Amino acid sequence: MISITQGNALQDFFLSRYRKQYTARKAALRKLKTAEDAARHVNSIREKVQKCFHAPAERTPLNSRVTGKLDFPEFTLEKVLFESRPGCTVTGNFLLPKGRKGKLPAILFLCGHAAEGKAYHVYQTAARSLAACGFAVLAIDPIGQGERKQFNDIKERKYNPTEQHNLIGKQLLPVGEDLFSWFVWDSMRAIDYLESRPEVDPQRIGVHGNSGGGTQTIWIAALDSRVAWAAPSSAVTTWLHNVENEMATDAEQIPMFASKQGLDYSDFLVAMAPRPLILLGQKHDFFDPRGLDEAEEDLKHIYGLLGGSENLKSFIGDSHHGLSGQLRQTAYKFFCTCAGIQCPEINEEQLGISAEEELYAAPGGEVYNLEGEKKIYEAAADMAKVLKKKRKDSSKEQLGKKLSRLLGIGKVEEPYIRRLIYRYYLQEGAHQNYSRFGLETEPGRMMSILHRSAKKALFYNINPIEGETVLYVPNLDCASELQLREPEPGDALYSIDFRGVGECASTACEQMPERDFYYYYGPDYYFTSLSMLWGESYCGKRVQDILAALKTIGPASSSGKVTIEALGFGVIPALLAAVISPYTGEVKLFDMPDSWEDMVSAPLADFDKAPVSAMPYRILEAADIPDLISCLEKANIKVTCC
Repeated sequence: MISITQGNALQDFFLSRYRKQYTARKAALRKLKTAEDAARHVNSIREKVQKCFHAPAERTPLNSRVTGKLDFPEFTLEKVLFESRPGCTVTGNFLLPKGRKGKLPAILFLCGHAAEGKAYHVYQTAARSLAACGFAVLAIDPIGQGERKQFNDIKERKYNPTEQHNLIGKQLLPVGEDLFSWFVWDSMRAIDYLESRPEVDPQRIGVHGNSGGGTQTIWIAALDSRVAWAAPSSAVTTWLHNVENEMATDAEQIPMFASKQGLDYSDFLVAMAPRPLILLGQKHDFFDPRGLDEAEEDLKHIYGLLGGSENLKSFIGDSHHGLSGQLRQTAYKFFCTCAGIQCPEINEEQLGISAEEELYAAPGGEVYNLEGEKKIYEAAADMAKVLKKKRKDSSKEQLGKKLSRLLGIGKVEEPYIRRLIYRYYLQEGAHQNYSRFGLETEPGRMMSILHRSAKKALFYNINPIEGETVLYVPNLDCASELQLREPEPGDALYSIDFRGVGECASTACEQMPERDFYYYYGPDYYFTSLSMLWGESYCGKRVQDILAALKTIGPASSSGKVTIEALGFGVIPALLAAVISPYTGEVKLFDMPDSWEDMVSAPLADFDKAPVSAMPYRILEAADIPDLISCLEKANIKVTCC
């Protein structure tokens, strides 16, 4: 494989964006001088936060039921089920303290990424201790954890929670859904369940969670005004620190369009002001604790202006990522103070731990044993079928405009070209020359490299072509895939390493001993996630790179048309570009996926077969892959699929 020459381009692109936004956001906060200023700011943040959340059209019946009960000296534990949406049942444990009179304060406990979900021993300890303090506690299993695992029937290996979330999250995107909203909706319906319990005081409902559950605590506290108090643990930082640290986060931790609106991660905490809030972190957390300090600084300013300084607390533990004993005890005291009850001395060991199977609410500990229950991919498959019926045939021009809007592609200008030093591909003594042209497909930024190959000649300018002009779009790397291929006399063979592949492959976000492009936390996933935060399509940006290349070489072709060839991973952006571009001649597609509907509906849409960057948001509203091919053929463009 040819060496990577532009490995920092994407990371620098996003880092500069976040640093610019960080500076602007800090300046805006400094301008807040009065309670009225702060109130307007908080209301503005709340409105923007709501725009990131896509709720179902209606709150359907919970159909809640208790499937079992355990008795303990300090509390009872009910095994509960409720439906957050039709065919989507949430499993939980509801703990009720004994000997308490009147309506009780309650805590919704949200689990981090433990495979056991609510049954993880640390989370059992936290829930039981809060019940011993006098709170009704509802601990629920997130999607992909506990009794809601998506891939238990796939026997090759077990998929951990972060894998499950990223696998199913991408299957929602083509049908216009996102996992962030699904997780938030589960939490909202969990609060609905708490409100339905006669034992619970609906005015005193708090939320507590750790790690992924800490993030969910932040989201629900921002989006649901019924949350009276919140204690996110091992989750608070800033997006700038995440990007500086090249840290990818899970699919449910990506609120789409948030960065586009100028929101930072900590603004979801600002949306809660001035309700009681404690920030819990660890000195050695991979969530950068400097981000917690900066978030607290912003919140102190706003809480102070709103007259609620006493409502904001923070605590940094001495340990690593996780809900340590220090953090748990701090949370118990915080919630007791908020609820106006005396915090007893809690001996956590005396409260015990139950075996996972003792806590099962669903038959056999599998929610998918319930009649009518649907896995995420099954729900996405149903949505894909509905969208298919709604789609209408369009001309190439009509569909091209629709795709451009959906992918966020504006007018494609011929890019500024940097002429780079030529290179060559060497194989067993034979070599192939490559003229190289850097394309500035973002203003002032070279995001892709156009190559022109020939056995002997070197080309220093884009000159008119007498014969056929071919643009090759690679799977992962132009040079090694084309190897020693050269054009026929008079023809021109171009290839493009678009952003993220070949010479432009990113060196960021690398965790594996060997580079793995498809790793579920790897650079392809990472930059797709950042693009989503900015309300952009990473796939669309790659299409933009290809369109810029076509704009560059198309006019130089004697026919004014370019034959597009694409392999594997490059097929989807190449096919989309072929529909949009006026320079498209013949199209040749090798090792292509059949359809987005198939990828959405697959029991396991694996990372290397259907990476998240190849699953554009809402694409099935406009077209599926067969529709794109049909549209080209109706425009008298020959398409060959191999």
